[in-house]
Amino acid sequence: MKKLILISSLALFIGTTGSAYADCSANTRVTGNTLTTLITGNTICATQGNDKWQEQHRADGQLWDYKKGPGDTVDPTEQVGTWSITSNTLTHSYGSVSYSYSVHLVSGNSYTLCGPSIINATIQAAPSCGF
Repeated sequence: MKKLILISSLALFIGTTGSAYADCSANTRVTGNTLTTLITGNTICATQGNDKWQEQHRADGQLWDYKKGPGDTVDPTEQVGTWSITSNTLTHSYGSVSYSYSVHLVSGNSYTLCGPSIINATIQAAPSCGF
């Protein structure tokens, strides 16, 4: 339960502390099969201050926090919830708490997730964000 609270708090903190390149306009929104292809099997990476967020969106709908990696004995990769896409909206569910976002292209692999908070992120194929 402590991990769920920490993860939920981190997600809210990241999204509410400012936005250097936030763009939630309709003309930048990623939708349909493009959104599904973008998210499935990829990792969403975000940083805000000293906080880092790197969640793997596995093809079976599982959401995993990479943390320090699968081989780390102190802070290994673990499943933290599930993810889904419905009506062009990405939803992360952490037990009984869910957050839904529209995903907007900024440029390259930079995106803005717009929902209950604004999150600037990159989306990449690597399991780790490199931080």
